[in-house]
Amino acid sequence: MKIKLLLLISIVFIGFIVITTSNVVASNYDIGVDEGDSFTWKCNICDEKKMEDLFGKNWNSNGTGLFEELKRGNRMRLTVKDTDKDLRIYNPKSQKNEEFFSVTFKKWIWTNDDKWGDYDYKDQITHYSDPKDYSDDLIFPNSAPIWLPLPLDDYLKEIDLYEGYSIDTRSRTILAISCEIEKYDLKGDYPTEYIKIHATYNDQGILKSYKLYIENHQIIVEIVIDNHQIIVEFFIPIIFVIFYIGIIYLIYKKVLIG
Repeated sequence: MKIKLLLLISIVFIGFIVITTSNVVASNYDIGVDEGDSFTWKCNICDEKKMEDLFGKNWNSNGTGLFEELKRGNRMRLTVKDTDKDLRIYNPKSQKNEEFFSVTFKKWIWTNDDKWGDYDYKDQITHYSDPKDYSDDLIFPNSAPIWLPLPLDDYLKEIDLYEGYSIDTRSRTILAISCEIEKYDLKGDYPTEYIKIHATYNDQGILKSYKLYIENHQIIVEIVIDNHQIIVEFFIPIIFVIFYIGIIYLIYKKVLIG
């Protein structure tokens, strides 16, 4: 009976391992989000006057990514519409099709309205399938993208990033990126003074927090993922473990009764 019990428990354990590793693919890199995944961020701090001083009057206009219509106290939402691991885009410079990972989001730009209503537009974010294809001395839009391919640390280490970047991989579940940008190092002779960006990412490659500082560690912008999303991410693995413990317990009872 003990051998039968151990065999059944082993089968359940193997099933657990197969499910939790089912996202592993042959490629070195992967997309960590799925269709329907939804993410919400809140802006806790935004010094609009200082941002205009740093980046000009169009700092939060259409096409500025994370900063578009950014205001303190507002929220932004992205929902994954679809993903593509084999997107090919023709590059006239190289005269060949280049391969990309692509995620198309439904985007609700920053708002203080409690009801989201219809999304504002669809936003496609792409990254090279091979990070070595990026140009040298790269600075990401807003210095830290909203989404990155997995595994984050391996992907970023293969990019020739701007010298101000540093990557912190000490945590197993959260990756941190810091970027120090000197005065006039961005297009258009921005920023008008030294800035530092610190961003963290969750295990899906989604931006978890974003802070923009000036000298003396003064925070000009602070954005964090909504607390509800953090709670969901925390409890799903716990529920998953409880589910499997329950299965093992039921099998154990059945074997004993049998």
